Amino acid sequence: MLHTLFRNVVGFCEKRSARKKNYLVGAPLALLIWGGVPYMAHAKVLDHTTTNYLTHCGGCHGIEGVSTRTFVPLLREHVGTFTCSAEGRAYIGRVPGVSMSLIRNDQDLADVLNFVLFRMGGVSTPAGTKPFTAAEIHNLRSQPIATTDLLSLRAEVLARAAAQCPR
Repeated sequence: MLHTLFRNVVGFCEKRSARKKNYLVGAPLALLIWGGVPYMAHAKVLDHTTTNYLTHCGGCHGIEGVSTRTFVPLLREHVGTFTCSAEGRAYIGRVPGVSMSLIRNDQDLADVLNFVLFRMGGVSTPAGTKPFTAAEIHNLRSQPIATTDLLSLRAEVLARAAAQCPR
């Protein structure tokens, strides 16, 4: 039925175009009627937090928290380990990508970190981990990490946090 409708709209446009040479005017309309509308009605709408993660973090950390094996840390099933120590938890909020994030609203940033911890962290996030609050993020991002050797610091903080994780 849609195919027939498409042919009829295109046929009408072609007949009109014989005189005016503007047969392409009807083609977008035909595509919209034939293929665009049904798909647009079923498009998934992402919530604000997911959109923030994808636009501000996902480019490097991966849309599912899985980055390539570079200096960019893997989040999926790993990031929760940092919350096993106060130092590790603070590290998450002070790391340059977070403390200097373009997500300037502290609650929005806390929501993104909670999304990462509780949805991507998986089994690495210990039971009972408290969500980040806007006040905590405000405090942490005001004290950004200032080291030039972030990879070494990360490894040290992670090792100390992992040692405190419940088994």
